[in-house]
Amino acid sequence: MNKKIMSTILIVSIAAALGGGCNAATNDIKVTYDGKEIEFDVQPIIENDRVMVPMRQIFEEFGAKVKWDSETQTITSKKKSKTVTMTIGSTDMTKNEETYTFDTAPEIKEGRTLVPIRAVSDLLGLNVEWDSDSQSVIITTPPDDASENLWEENTGTIDLDNMTVTGDGISVNENIITISKGGDFTVTGTLEDGQIAIDTEEKAKLRLSGMSLTNTKGAAIYIKNADKAYITVTENTENYLTDGEEYTSGDENEKACITARDNLEFKGNGTLTVNGNYNHGIDGSDSIEIGNGNITVNAKNDGIHTNDTLEITGGTVNINAEGDGLQADEIVDITGGEINVTTTGEVQASESFGGGMFRPTGDPTQMTEEERQSMREEMESQFAQYQAEEMESDNSEDVTSKGIKADWMLDISGGTVNVNSTDHAIHCASDINIKGGDITLTSQVKKGISAHGNVVIDYGIIDIKKSTEGIESKQILTINGGDINIEASSDDGLNAGGNGNDDMFGFGGRGQMTPPEGDTTGTEGMARPEDMTPPDGMMPPNGENGEGMTPPDGVAQPPQNNRPQGSGMDRTETDEISTEHHIQINGGNLYINAQGDGIDSNGSLVIDGGNVVIDGTTSGGDSALDSDGAIMVNGGTLTAVSALGMVEAPNSYSKQNVLNISLSQSYEGGQEISIKTSSGEEVVSFTPAKSYQSFIYSSDKIKTGEEYTLYVAGEEVESFTVSEVVTNVGNADLGMNRPGGRKGQMNNTETAK
Repeated sequence: MNKKIMSTILIVSIAAALGGGCNAATNDIKVTYDGKEIEFDVQPIIENDRVMVPMRQIFEEFGAKVKWDSETQTITSKKKSKTVTMTIGSTDMTKNEETYTFDTAPEIKEGRTLVPIRAVSDLLGLNVEWDSDSQSVIITTPPDDASENLWEENTGTIDLDNMTVTGDGISVNENIITISKGGDFTVTGTLEDGQIAIDTEEKAKLRLSGMSLTNTKGAAIYIKNADKAYITVTENTENYLTDGEEYTSGDENEKACITARDNLEFKGNGTLTVNGNYNHGIDGSDSIEIGNGNITVNAKNDGIHTNDTLEITGGTVNINAEGDGLQADEIVDITGGEINVTTTGEVQASESFGGGMFRPTGDPTQMTEEERQSMREEMESQFAQYQAEEMESDNSEDVTSKGIKADWMLDISGGTVNVNSTDHAIHCASDINIKGGDITLTSQVKKGISAHGNVVIDYGIIDIKKSTEGIESKQILTINGGDINIEASSDDGLNAGGNGNDDMFGFGGRGQMTPPEGDTTGTEGMARPEDMTPPDGMMPPNGENGEGMTPPDGVAQPPQNNRPQGSGMDRTETDEISTEHHIQINGGNLYINAQGDGIDSNGSLVIDGGNVVIDGTTSGGDSALDSDGAIMVNGGTLTAVSALGMVEAPNSYSKQNVLNISLSQSYEGGQEISIKTSSGEEVVSFTPAKSYQSFIYSSDKIKTGEEYTLYVAGEEVESFTVSEVVTNVGNADLGMNRPGGRKGQMNNTETAK
């Protein structure tokens, strides 16, 4: 039965139940999946006899990962070997590049991306029924054919000590044990030079039950073909697999000590040690799943490498690798377990583009327009070269030594993750989503968390103990919650959009010099194109919706103002939110200790909630906050200290009052700074870890019209009254301290002793 006919049958059934063409109330429709009702945040609707549900939630309920492409209005979902794509307004949908036509298209309605539940279920291989009595869509996973489970009845043994086997479809030839029929085989004993190979169209399981196998010529276990393969590590047993430093088997598909050309799943509560002396420890052409067990992998290259999805739901996984620790060409999905990754490969240390490279010797504010233009062109050239080299390094096919790496998506929602790497600790060529877990990261010479796409952090504990740069998204970085600690030894704590040129020269961001005559937009990326959909997960201030914008699946859209902006030093303030590069903080607890900028957005920066504390740079060439667009604080608490030379403060479009304090001298770390009300009540007290001369503070405790007193190192410094959104306190002329503006020239003052 073709897809269009199947969809029509469901519609006819619904129409008959509802009276054809009517729209059901949102609370009338229920959806169950394998007997459990799905609780949608936005209830399903029937529109023109079509059952429509929120995009992201339905895919995730089915165990699929989903991404939204704003430019093409395309939804892409992956679930292991299945890739499904849908486009807004189109009834043509694809599964693994094969096109199917349905009679219902995805649509965007009232800020939500809705998809036809029938199409989603069908493309993912699920059964769908309509129950008119209960007004329910009933979705079930098709049961396995009884004949598919017959393989489990074929039980056998493999005795490596005596090279004897039992069971159907298993044979021995010159120390090569070949399984050619599905079955469940228990492996015991020791073999110094041999291999277990699986080559069948059925499912097969190896129960490792106190065994040791070495193959000096190739893979120790080679899953050449199987419907699916299982390795079960028997409880209270220790098991060892080792390969040689060179492979002479002649089979180019053997790439690791355990090589699987089909789906592979690890189970059991025993201990398994895998020594990959040639290349990877474990390599999969399809998906690799780890459910439990205690697995240690030592590898010459990657610890675990898979071409599809690496899923870890439990157990303990210990990786020691000279290449990447965990690497998936598609998805890394960690929902539980304990993962300990150490990588030791030699990588080139990151050069901090914003931490002191390519600085001018002169004062940009005193230059002629010709000199400024020449410097701008030099800046553009050097920055383009830097970005190209950085991207080439991240995408290089040469051996890298990242802790956890994925290409399409990297998700962590549970478990304990510990990474000590020479390269990036966590890296994805696209999107990273962190929804839970206890994550501790150390990168010796690279970044803690790095993504070429979006980064969204909802929950979890993240402790980045060492990194050059803490968390970077080359697109949108959103923090909705969690407890986050960042130590950045030479660059930014948070960064969106890559490294900005504003850090280099101190007179404005890339493209922020004098705009061409007649150009009122000022900078690239700030004048928002019409009808652009922002990346999923971006939350602009106060959830305001912009005209002409179509947000995906419940994502609010930033306001549109299109105010003219000036060049670098004298740019006007703006409340326009960049849809290309943006940092949005909505909640959580965030502490940053950075030698570069504390937070650096090559677009806009908006804080709507949470508690943000920044021990900023001591360098006059960086600051606690930096952007190429709006900086607004609309809620939460912001406490930030840094050197004074290049300070950039939140602008007057903020909806919460901000104190921008410039001290007349620099104070050493350990000297407390505090603010009290006129009645002596303490508003904030903070003891910086490093020397500082700038203090930026915002919270709902700062009230317009009220008087406050500033204390430093226990001594009263100044009293002031809050009269506007951004209140400047102290001598701002010591540096280029400009609320909402760009950084200026460096200031050298003596440190107070």
